[in-house]
Amino acid sequence: MADQRMDHEPWPMRAALLLAIGALCGLAVNRLISHIEWESAEGVTRLSLATFIAISGLLFAVTLERERWKWSLAFALGAGAVLGLLFYWNGNPDRHSADAGWRMVAGLLSVAIAAPLFQTFRDQGDRSLPYGPVHAHAWVNIVLWCVAWTFVAITWLLAQLLAELFQLIGIHLLRDLLSHDWFDLMLVGGTLGAAIGLLRDRDRIVGLLQRVVTSILSVLAPVLAVGLVLFVLSLPFTGLDALWDQTRATTPILLACVAGAFILANAVIGTAPEEESRNPVLRWSAMGLGAVMLPLAAVAAVSTGLRVRQHGFTPDRLWAIMFVAIVLACACLYLYALVRGRSAWADRVRPANVRLAIGICIVALLLATPLADFGAISTRDQLARLDSGAVTAQDFDWRAMRFDFGPSGVAALERLKAGAANAEARRLATQALSAEGPWDVATPQQEQREREAARNLRVLPAGAQIPDSLRREVVRSSGCGGEQLCALLYEASANRAVVVISQCPSVNDLAGANPPMASCGRPSTRAYYLVGDQWAMNAGEPGPALPQAQAEARDAAIIAALRQGQIEVRPVQRRQVFIGGQPVGDAFD
Repeated sequence: MADQRMDHEPWPMRAALLLAIGALCGLAVNRLISHIEWESAEGVTRLSLATFIAISGLLFAVTLERERWKWSLAFALGAGAVLGLLFYWNGNPDRHSADAGWRMVAGLLSVAIAAPLFQTFRDQGDRSLPYGPVHAHAWVNIVLWCVAWTFVAITWLLAQLLAELFQLIGIHLLRDLLSHDWFDLMLVGGTLGAAIGLLRDRDRIVGLLQRVVTSILSVLAPVLAVGLVLFVLSLPFTGLDALWDQTRATTPILLACVAGAFILANAVIGTAPEEESRNPVLRWSAMGLGAVMLPLAAVAAVSTGLRVRQHGFTPDRLWAIMFVAIVLACACLYLYALVRGRSAWADRVRPANVRLAIGICIVALLLATPLADFGAISTRDQLARLDSGAVTAQDFDWRAMRFDFGPSGVAALERLKAGAANAEARRLATQALSAEGPWDVATPQQEQREREAARNLRVLPAGAQIPDSLRREVVRSSGCGGEQLCALLYEASANRAVVVISQCPSVNDLAGANPPMASCGRPSTRAYYLVGDQWAMNAGEPGPALPQAQAEARDAAIIAALRQGQIEVRPVQRRQVFIGGQPVGDAFD
């Protein structure tokens, strides 16, 4: 049935047309994104135009038909313009926040859902959007996308092979072309368009691939159904505490399980009653998958709620709340269909899927806009927690406020810097505002690890006074927290220091009696060097780390001497740590 609904008259010119359009789009995208400043306003504008061209080209290729081709062009240009404007709106450097990526994902999701809805309305002319064509178009688009990119990958490998082949006889043209970004993007765009055009003229083959994929997925339904049903039935006996103790990824795992149940259940019920599997095992498996979706979604909601209650709102948690809300709506509809329809539940689920698709498309589009300012919501919530004393200034996540919450977070830090009642809050807000990057601001977890490292670190010889900058660098980078033995060897006025680290089951003083050394890991060493007035850990190169200008000059001198053949072997004297007369770690200068 699906392939019959998708049949269209062959259009030989489509593949050539899409090849040309794809190559031109690839060239245009390359010209827009080459040599731009990514963080500048001009860069955002050019990236927005590139997004418009790429999305419009892809949607036009996927939806193009000879009949009503102007409709496809209008839809592609409209959807591309929407995503381009969203990128421009979200990409403004003054609005950067941690959820900008999620907004683009939401925008792409809305377009991906809108495409089969548009194709059905264009072909059927029915505003009720019958489920069969919508389902068929959605699956065909997915199959087209996967197969077309497979064709692109094969073409790319073939081009590389031919380039190397002609290289053997001294013809460098193809290899030189493949070394240019503009040609690479033209090749990708052109082959992607050609592949979609060729497949569109072979609807029956695409329909066959669709049925093969859904048949394979439906066979997996009993496996997932048994596993999820047993999991849900085990929860009353194990309790929910085990879920929080084992991992912090409880919500993503549960949502992935619900998504898997949704996909496999729909693979079994098909697009129409005549396509629904007659195998009783598969039919009952689909019903089981529909039944367990709500319990799993409810547990995911509880997990998300606990994280919010413990740590407050953040953009990521607000996105998780939205995902959970969508999954809960889907799960409730499926359970309602099961209760009301029983064995004929699929007849109720199919039209519900179309309504869900429309609703998710609208919600995703709204979430893709900055109108849903999760950074501002998170800022207000976290400030309320700080003002109420639910979190102390030391435990407050200043990094997230500075770099994850967007302009609302920065504005809040400015207010705290100017007028916070707590002097420590003013100091930490000032420190966060002066940071150039996220790693310049310590999180509460990082500060805890650094406090552990400071406690575990023993300075040798005893009583040696080490510079504060060295202590801070060792504590920050050595990883001496947790269950580790750490010793810092430092000579007064020296320009080097060495840290000896060993992982042990419990932290014991190095001079303690009978520590469980049999369970300790083999000691390792890290060398630190004084460069100017700053201490830095040696990154593996011999000798102390050099400033960039000095390192570049040194490398240039080495290359110049290498060209002249000034190479010799000299004996060198190196240092190495010895513990109890045994060498430990690598040698160093």
